[in-house]
Amino acid sequence: MKVSFRSKEEDIISQIRGGDHQMMEKVYFLYRNEFVSWSKGKFGISEDDALDHYQDTLTIFFEKVMNGSVTSIASSLKTYLFGIGKNRVLQQFDERGRMDRHSDGLTEHYQFIAEDPDASLIFEEARKQTTRIFSAIGDVCKEILRLFYFEKRSMSEIAEIMGHKSEAVSRTTKKRCLEKIRSEVKEPLRDG
Repeated sequence: MKVSFRSKEEDIISQIRGGDHQMMEKVYFLYRNEFVSWSKGKFGISEDDALDHYQDTLTIFFEKVMNGSVTSIASSLKTYLFGIGKNRVLQQFDERGRMDRHSDGLTEHYQFIAEDPDASLIFEEARKQTTRIFSAIGDVCKEILRLFYFEKRSMSEIAEIMGHKSEAVSRTTKKRCLEKIRSEVKEPLRDG
């Protein structure tokens, strides 16, 4: 529960919600340079990355205001925007870290394949099996899994995108898709 409301921020929010493009432009330029300098110094990112994060930050803020999920701010607008921006930058670091860890694993994997002639045959068979499995699960499953694992969408977003009646329908469909994949993977193991 928010204890205090800042009237200045409430006015800004109501003007944006009312479609005041001049206010949106004013808010955009209000902290842009300061955000870029701050994020470059604090996180050691390039100016281009800082501007990208600021753009993402304002897009998120405007969307939240327009869809009604932000109706007031207990902090200053600057604090609120910089908080969103900080989360965007940290999310990028997290994604890059995952990609780096993944690429290190792939390097080791391919080095192993290069050193062991039998390993390349196993790898090729695994690649074929993966392709076959994903062909067998169907377009709906592919789309749900892509949205969830690659785009990091929430189940409510997936429900909206897929035209499901509820989040629970999307969750159940995703579970069935994963069960299909598990059963397809286990099948060759029983035969071999």
